[in-house]
Amino acid sequence: MASFSKQVVADMTGNAHFPSPSPALSVIDANTLALDTAIAVVKRGIPATTADMHAKRKVLHDLLKSLGVYVEVVANQDPPNALTIAKSSGMGIKLDPKPRPAGFRLQPTNVPGQVKLFTTSVPRGAYKWEYTTTPAVDASWVSVENNAAKILITGLTSASRYYFRVAVATKSLGPWSDVINTVIS
Repeated sequence: MASFSKQVVADMTGNAHFPSPSPALSVIDANTLALDTAIAVVKRGIPATTADMHAKRKVLHDLLKSLGVYVEVVANQDPPNALTIAKSSGMGIKLDPKPRPAGFRLQPTNVPGQVKLFTTSVPRGAYKWEYTTTPAVDASWVSVENNAAKILITGLTSASRYYFRVAVATKSLGPWSDVINTVIS
């Protein structure tokens, strides 16, 4: 953690994107030095100092989390350049690990009341499909569980407009796809 902290301070010092870091880089630097010192004392074999080292590590960890919030706030003020600004801080960037389903599309069938839905397959993914005739009403969405990246939905009312969406789950359910709609034959 101390080497990471030192790198962040080096990357943010004089960085025009971060004119007044909060907490101040000098506070981060001082707490990094305190942790380095505590680690050195523990390495000399003085067991009573281990708790002090852990306390200093927690303080530095909390300060770095606060600095991360500052970086996020600054970066989000310039959405087109947010990623570049955040990366210039030296902090790691967490991107949404669950992207929205890609390639979501529908294919009408020649059978009244049916529609085929497809999305791009994800390794070890399970799919949650939903449909409704009133997309603005959350409670109106009907779920269809399916472990395949394609599904045939039957029993729909002909000449009615239906709205469809899909989410992919690996360990947990990801975000919903864009909603697509069609009038059922």
